[in-house]
Amino acid sequence: MDAATDLARAPADFRRLDPRPDASRDPAQVPITVIGRDGLGDFVDALRASTARAMDTETDFEPREAETRSHVPKLRVISAATRARDGTERAWVVDVGGHDLVELAMALHEGLRVPDLASDAWNATFDDRVIDTHLMEPAAAAGAAVGSLRWWDAQLADALLHQGLTGFSFFHGLAWAAERYLGLSVEGKATTQFSFGANGPLSDRQVAYAAADAVETLWVSTVLRERLAEAGLEEVCRLEQDARPFLDRMERAGLPFDVDGWEAELAELAERRTDVLTHLAELTGGGQGDLFGGGLEPSWNPDSEQQARGVLNRFAADEVEAWTTKTDGHARPLAPTDSLGASVLAGIGGELCSALLAYRDLSKTLSTYGHTMAEHLWADGRLHPEYLQVVGTNTGRLASRNPNAQNFTPRLKPYMKPPPSRVFVYSDLSQAELRFATQLASDEGLRSAFEQGLDIHTATAERMFGVQLDGPAGLAALDRPRYEEFRTKAKRINFGILYGQRGAGLSRGLTDAGVPTSRAEADELIEAYLDAYPGIAAWVDERDRFIGHFAATELDADWQLTLRLGQLWPRTDEARRALRNQQRRHHSAAEVHDAVLANSSTAAIDSGQLRGDGDASIGDVDVAEVAWALSFSAPVVVRSDGSPLSFSSRTPAGRRQQFTFSVDWVLGEAAAVVGCSTKPRPAEVWRRVLQRFELAPPDPASAGTLRPAVEKLLEQRHLRRAVVDEVGVSMGLADQQFLLQRALHTRVGQMANAYRNAPVQGGVADVMLDAYGRLASVLARYPSAAAVQTVHDSVVVECDESEARALAVEVKQALEDAMSRWCPDVPTRADTDLRTSLSETSILEQIG
Repeated sequence: MDAATDLARAPADFRRLDPRPDASRDPAQVPITVIGRDGLGDFVDALRASTARAMDTETDFEPREAETRSHVPKLRVISAATRARDGTERAWVVDVGGHDLVELAMALHEGLRVPDLASDAWNATFDDRVIDTHLMEPAAAAGAAVGSLRWWDAQLADALLHQGLTGFSFFHGLAWAAERYLGLSVEGKATTQFSFGANGPLSDRQVAYAAADAVETLWVSTVLRERLAEAGLEEVCRLEQDARPFLDRMERAGLPFDVDGWEAELAELAERRTDVLTHLAELTGGGQGDLFGGGLEPSWNPDSEQQARGVLNRFAADEVEAWTTKTDGHARPLAPTDSLGASVLAGIGGELCSALLAYRDLSKTLSTYGHTMAEHLWADGRLHPEYLQVVGTNTGRLASRNPNAQNFTPRLKPYMKPPPSRVFVYSDLSQAELRFATQLASDEGLRSAFEQGLDIHTATAERMFGVQLDGPAGLAALDRPRYEEFRTKAKRINFGILYGQRGAGLSRGLTDAGVPTSRAEADELIEAYLDAYPGIAAWVDERDRFIGHFAATELDADWQLTLRLGQLWPRTDEARRALRNQQRRHHSAAEVHDAVLANSSTAAIDSGQLRGDGDASIGDVDVAEVAWALSFSAPVVVRSDGSPLSFSSRTPAGRRQQFTFSVDWVLGEAAAVVGCSTKPRPAEVWRRVLQRFELAPPDPASAGTLRPAVEKLLEQRHLRRAVVDEVGVSMGLADQQFLLQRALHTRVGQMANAYRNAPVQGGVADVMLDAYGRLASVLARYPSAAAVQTVHDSVVVECDESEARALAVEVKQALEDAMSRWCPDVPTRADTDLRTSLSETSILEQIG
């Protein structure tokens, strides 16, 4: 058997890697009670007596003529599963249309008032909104003393178990979880949600489906609690669960937006963009007039980096050569691999670069925040951004979308403003990450500066450089330029050190900020900083030493298994997606397996022979192997037991950020090493692969150096696998594995920065979750108030002007109390103010 065939072969018994448990229970065996109006009492008694319970909703998804994005589908069915003290389980199904809404709402309110016992749900935010909108709120309006229910979101818990894994950026569905945690192959909600119409009696099948959803949620939640305890994630899960209602209410409340004012601003920005284009044309030899008399259009495309580089080389040659001399040590024109990011353009300087920067700024505003903002407006005249917990980022910070409320341009913020007689309370944790790092590192110098209330960047500069910056005899009074230089250097390092900043990055950052700094000077600055703060230095060294130790001792990759996963996963994922698009449901591993085989048979080739796209035949594959591949969110490097090769970082609350290694990245690095090698055998491998795909060797001259040219060619991802496979065939498996191990070692080193920062960003994310839970209690005492935005370490609450000051004091206290819980040894401060828009220019009053 040749090497390529051997690498395409599955292990003899892949069942040992199958992540699915054996199904020992059947939801259909749980007794179901359909609740009529005379059965509510039994339902309430069962809920109150339960030791665990789960709830689910089925809604009417029939389209409506006036349906908008604000529409919450109508509640049709509430299903529940209960577990009694003796372990007896029962399912309950309520057809909401057959009940008096007030009576049903009061029954649920009464049955679910058990202290410290929430209802398990899969995607609790959806069920919460549906029940609130169509049951609790109408009942409250009719005079019933009811409120929102308490939930434990199993979907969030599942996400915490997967946080940080390569490719994991979405919530799993209940049917996926039932198969993963219970071994059940079920159809799931998506098969039946369209069959729950607004009218007509429920069929036996609908009743069974609704009950099964609740039972599966109960069982999955039980397993998840066990998994959370095993993983040490119970506390961080509690923080996420407590924060969820606050974030849900914030999304519901929405953000007030002056759309008319913004549209007028856009018209002005469009005129300014036309003026900038005209100026660009004038600076580069002229252009052609706009057909409508709107100025000149350059004869080149300012949006094309390739054309912009050519224009700069021609019309700003002196500035370009001065910049390349500063960065490379010798003058040269811009090469195709030179980035034209904002920092580069600012570094080159001159009128042409300034005009390009202005053009980009205006174009980004017009394209990203232009008329599309109005498209996000709901019928209530407000924006309702979504906030994603856990899946939004690897670190635990929230992400936002539709629109992204965490990345508004400063030009847009003045138009985010409340109506007359209402204001915003804005509160932001001051220097949260640096304070948290001080706590983690137990650094006495930084802690002392925070205790004294000093300007932390000035204090750092004085410790680093041994000079006095403030006071009558300080540089602030005697030599302002030197004061600004020292403080800028200290500020850059204060923030950069937490993100793993090294000398090269600091050099670029300071130089772009107007403080020219060589690499050697930047290295010296970092050493001075670490000397000034020995606690931080020890913490940084410990984080970096862990990475070095892992790279040296823990890289026990099974490359045969890893390459098999890299080969199989795209096929299984493609089949899974195709089936879901066709039938709108989760499919079992067996169904995906059949689809993989069917797809493979249409393009059957001999095992080990490369296809036109560089992939190899998957050969024989069984259901267990497909189930194993489907257990990953992306192909990653794996150990011999089939689990991901990984390491993790923890926050004080226990949040776990997992670090895994993308197969595609490792293949890319390995292939690049081959492509750049001057040794005969690797060079021959590279030549063969390029010849097979009829590609010309990259031209180093066009890219400045060989490596960027090779990497550009390897953007065709099928080439990466082809090169690595050819190494195995031509040079042998030992050389192939050595190459892959070397690439993996490189990747581990590149993760050092993220590993250093993980407990800091993740820890502050935990702080904010704690604050959201506290703020929910605060806002409950202010009927006019609603949270409307959060960005990283800040929160914005809209309220009546008459109660703004009192509320602001409580909001400030909630943030500071949350920070003090997780950062007890370092003083905390939440900068808080009242303002009439999101813009800092609209501040009315600072709250001390």
